[in-house]
Amino acid sequence: KEYRKDLEEGMKGKGMTVFEDTPDLIRVKNAAQILNERQYKKDLETEIKGKGMEVGPDTPEIRRAKKASEIASMKEYKKDLENEIKGKGMEVGTDTLDIQRAKKASEIVSQKEYKKDLETEIRGKGMQVGPYTPEIQRVKRASEIASQKMYKDEAEKMLCNYSAVPDTPEMERIRSTQKNISSV
Repeated sequence: KEYRKDLEEGMKGKGMTVFEDTPDLIRVKNAAQILNERQYKKDLETEIKGKGMEVGPDTPEIRRAKKASEIASMKEYKKDLENEIKGKGMEVGTDTLDIQRAKKASEIVSQKEYKKDLETEIRGKGMQVGPYTPEIQRVKRASEIASQKMYKDEAEKMLCNYSAVPDTPEMERIRSTQKNISSV
């Protein structure tokens, strides 16, 4: 009797019912959630896509999100590399031949890109760069002249320091042999 009295006072007047999470109740809640998700997707397709809005992989927000996930993935990869490979005693350094070859290849590609940019950006706009400009040609010519003058000065110094080799019997024999060969 007291139990019924408590039930009538506490529960019936307020309209509340308390259920335990029974397996059937959990299954019904999951089904309702799935149904709501399906309804949401259906509304998305009919209401948003049907009215001309695009929800696709080429929107700026989706591209930004993909880029962020790629960056996060790279961070995870580097973290795994440090933990899994370096932590187990393997050295991954810059001294391996493959890494040196890859660096060299990237430097060459970078130089090619630089030269390509140079040609398109500077030469394409009317500026001349390289051995074609009159100023560079003048400097080269001046350098050649200075080099020739230095060569001649050096030769004159050498002539003053050295004397002719005296005629040895061997030298006379060679000269006579050369005369005989040229007369024949």
